[in-house]
Amino acid sequence: MHPLPPSPSRPAPGARGASRAALALLAALMFGALAAAQPPKEPDKKEPETKEPEKKEPTKAPEPRWPTEINGKDIKAVMRDMEDPDPTAREFAAKMLPGFGPPAQKGEVSKLLLRRMVAEKDPGVRFAVWGAVGEIAFDSEADNKEAIRILAQIIDTAQSGGPSRYQAVQTITRFGYKGEPAVTALTGTAMTDVSYETRRVIAHSLGRVGGNESTGPNMKALTALADRLARDESAAVRMEALQSLLYLGPPWAEVKKPGDKTPPAIKTESAAVIIKYMKARVGDPKHKVVGLEKDRQVEIWARLVLMRFDPKEVNEDNLEAFARHLTNPDVGVRVQALQAIAIMGEAGARKLEAVAGLLREKDQPLQLTIAAVQVLEAMGGGAKGALPELRKFVTEIRKEGEKIGGSKPAEKLTAGELQNKKNNEALITLVEKAIKSIEDAKGTTTFQPDPPKK
Repeated sequence: MHPLPPSPSRPAPGARGASRAALALLAALMFGALAAAQPPKEPDKKEPETKEPEKKEPTKAPEPRWPTEINGKDIKAVMRDMEDPDPTAREFAAKMLPGFGPPAQKGEVSKLLLRRMVAEKDPGVRFAVWGAVGEIAFDSEADNKEAIRILAQIIDTAQSGGPSRYQAVQTITRFGYKGEPAVTALTGTAMTDVSYETRRVIAHSLGRVGGNESTGPNMKALTALADRLARDESAAVRMEALQSLLYLGPPWAEVKKPGDKTPPAIKTESAAVIIKYMKARVGDPKHKVVGLEKDRQVEIWARLVLMRFDPKEVNEDNLEAFARHLTNPDVGVRVQALQAIAIMGEAGARKLEAVAGLLREKDQPLQLTIAAVQVLEAMGGGAKGALPELRKFVTEIRKEGEKIGGSKPAEKLTAGELQNKKNNEALITLVEKAIKSIEDAKGTTTFQPDPPKK
């Protein structure tokens, strides 16, 4: 399984380059000399040889062209504006710098921004400087580390409830796994900030900086998310914490080898710590243990984290818990349950009937119908049993579409009728795409927790 959408190396986080594959060159066929069936005195005739086509170099994606001037100013002039007495000029300059692209990553720019991170007194300008630092990836790793150090110190010491900590956390998040040194600050006093929005953005940030490409998820980040933040008084904070846990995934038992795309096995003794917290959140009906989590939407994600960290929990009890939520009168709960099943991929097909049954419900919100179709597509080959239901559904939608507006031409339809027609057409496209995807699927499971280390 790959967590939210989508993807802790996170950050985990986020390369943006893309290249086009070179087209294969066709080899020209050379024709040999052919003896013509001519009278004896005529010389043999040969077909002219075809020329081998010229080989073409693979096409390359064009390099982006960065401006040398913005609003009539080159980067040197914008840098001078960064220290202008007028705060408006300084703020505007900070927002302009990233627009120059690679030249803004150079040492002279990074040194200027690092200096302004500390020296700037105006809060609005200071936040603009931080934003520029987060947007620019400096060439110098030493400068990146210094920026992270400054931000971590602010996160640790800023006034509770103030904007500085919130803005610093948002900035550190943009560094991805490079921001891992800030985990200590993020999991310290900052987690008790009086602002739930600040605590929520901390939970989000830990999912993006709380790991390492070689050693995997940071245990301090995992523990803070599963303990303090997963029991926060705010459901929004708890939800963010659980989604970050899912994003990071379980701790690794060994260092990941360069080039290896498969994550190492789970470090079971460390994962057990997170599993214990999750079991406390969801409870255990068999042993009459009531879960601490009262919000059904949040509980769904706690259960999904439990299954992610402990392969043994991918069982009928937990799958049935998701299926039960599909009949909840709260639409939000039903949507979250569908998302959880979708994340499981083909493994979620064990509840195929419960999901496909939503297609038979009349007058349900369109978002639920769309979510159900997307879940069936996510099941891949496991949803082949729902193909008859999906094809029947398309037929019914078409019939309903023909009734909308009767025989009136499109220009005479009311706004509501026109919107309903568009919705029907979009839904047909969505279902037909799902049908083709399921038909073409080879039946591989996408929710595949790592096996426990022996």
